[in-house]
Amino acid sequence: MSEPITRRRILVDYRIRASRCVNCGRTYFPPKFFCNTEGRSSHMNNVDYFNSKGTLISGSVIRKPTNKFVHLGSFISGVVSFDDGNLRVPGRITDCILPDREMDVTELIGRGVVPRFRRLYTDGAQGLIYYSSLNFSFEDDYYSYQEYVKAEPSNASGSPGIVGYGVYLPKFRIKNEEESGLGVKERTVPFADEDTTTFAVEAGKRTLIHAGVDSKYVKKCFLGSESTPYAVKPSMSTVCQVLQLGEEYEDGFFSGGIDSQFACKAATDLFVDAAALVAYRPFGGEYVMVIGSDNSQAARNDPLDFSVGAGAAAFLFGRRDVIATLDYYVPYTSDTPDFYRREGQKYPKHGGRFTGEPAYFKHVVTAMKTALRMSGLTSKDIRFVVNHSPNAKYPYQAALEAGFEKEQIEPGLVVKYIGNLYSGSCPTALAAALDLAEPGDRIMMTSYGSGAGSESYIFTVTKEIERKRERSIPVKQQIENPRREYVDYNTYRRWKELS
Repeated sequence: MSEPITRRRILVDYRIRASRCVNCGRTYFPPKFFCNTEGRSSHMNNVDYFNSKGTLISGSVIRKPTNKFVHLGSFISGVVSFDDGNLRVPGRITDCILPDREMDVTELIGRGVVPRFRRLYTDGAQGLIYYSSLNFSFEDDYYSYQEYVKAEPSNASGSPGIVGYGVYLPKFRIKNEEESGLGVKERTVPFADEDTTTFAVEAGKRTLIHAGVDSKYVKKCFLGSESTPYAVKPSMSTVCQVLQLGEEYEDGFFSGGIDSQFACKAATDLFVDAAALVAYRPFGGEYVMVIGSDNSQAARNDPLDFSVGAGAAAFLFGRRDVIATLDYYVPYTSDTPDFYRREGQKYPKHGGRFTGEPAYFKHVVTAMKTALRMSGLTSKDIRFVVNHSPNAKYPYQAALEAGFEKEQIEPGLVVKYIGNLYSGSCPTALAAALDLAEPGDRIMMTSYGSGAGSESYIFTVTKEIERKRERSIPVKQQIENPRREYVDYNTYRRWKELS
C-alpha cells in the first residue's frame, strides 16, 4: 500500500470518522465531500464514533482467513450500526476464541459493542504495521463501555500532580504452577491483535475519560516501553493520532513527545518531567500524558517467562483538578549490569547474581529511605507503598527493609495476579493504590530499571479524587472480572510472539 493511501486511510481507520449532511442528516462512511441527495452544494460535517457504542446487526464466522489475517484464526466479521441505524460500518469482533463446532451467529445479533483500537495486519517482518478501530468487543463482556464526557476544568491552578489515570489489562490470563513465578499466581496475556501500542491507546483513552479533560489540551505524550513494535518509529505518534492529543491541524496535532527506554522505569522516570512541564509557563500546555506500556518479553521457558504479563497504565499530569500532588522526588542511579537486551536480540538476558543485590534491592531501598529522610516523613506517614514488581517477593522484601508494614504494601502487590508489566508495573501498582486512597493519604512509589536506577516519588491525595472515582475502572475490578479467560501455555506463547 502506498504512503499517500496510508495517510488517507488513517482518518478513517484510526478513528471511526464519518460525514453528515447538514441539510438532510444522512451519514456516510467512509466520509464523503458531498451528499448523494443534496448534491455538490451540500454542506458536510465530520462526526466521530470512536468513543461511541454500537450494535452488531449482522455477522458471519470466517474459518479460513486470508494470509494477512491467518494469525487471528477463526473470527467473526460483521456490520455494526451507530445512531439507531443511521450509520453502518464493517468490523471484526475481537477478544473471542471461537469454538471448533458450528455456531449460530444470529444469537449475537443485537448485542452492544464498543470500538477497540487493534492491529489489523503487518506487511511481513520488515513492513509496516496497520491498525484500526474497526474492531469491536461486546459491551457485556470483559470490557465495559465508558462515556467520554469532557468536563469544564476549574479556574484554580495549584501544585502540579496527577489529574487522571487509566489502566488497561487484557482479558486473557495464564495460570502459574505454585512453584514458579516467585509468588506470581497468574498473568495477563495479549490477544492475537494486541501489542504495546494498542495497550497504550486503551490506557490513554481511559485516562482522558477519568480526568474528564478534552484531549486537545494535552500537549505532550511520553510512552515508556521496552517492547515497542518498531525499533525506529515512535508508538507515541500513533497514540497522539488515535487519541487526538493537541489541537488538530491538517490531519496532524500540535502535540509532541517521545518513546523512552530505561527498562522497567521508562515511564515513571518521566513523571517528574511531566510535572515540571505543566508548571513551566513557556510550555503553554495544560496537560502532559505519561504511559507505561509493555508486552513483557521473555524467552520460552526462561525463568522470566513465568512472571511476565502485558498491559499499560497512563497518567495525566496538570495543575487543575489534581487528584494527587507530586511532593517529593529522589532519583538514584548506578551502572550496574543486571538485566539487558543487546541490539537485534529478541529477548533480554540476566546479569547473573546482580539481579537481586546489588541491583534491585540496593537501588529501591536506597531511594525509599532517602525520600523519607529528605521529606522529613517516617514510614508511618505513608498510607500505601508501591514498588516495581519483577515478582511478588522482591517489592515486599524491599518495603519491609525500608521500614514499612504488610498493610501498607499489600494493596500495591497486583503483580501476583497480572505479572510483571515492565514499564507498566509501577504505574499499575500506583493506580491500584489510588483506587483505594482517600483525601490526605500519602503514597510512595519507587521504580526500578535494570541497568540500573530507581526513583522514589511521594504523592498526597486530594479531595478531587472522590469526585472522579465513578469514572474509573479499578485495577481490582479488572483483575477479578468474571469474564476473564484462561489459555494454555502454547496459546500464550503464540500470541506473545505475534505482538
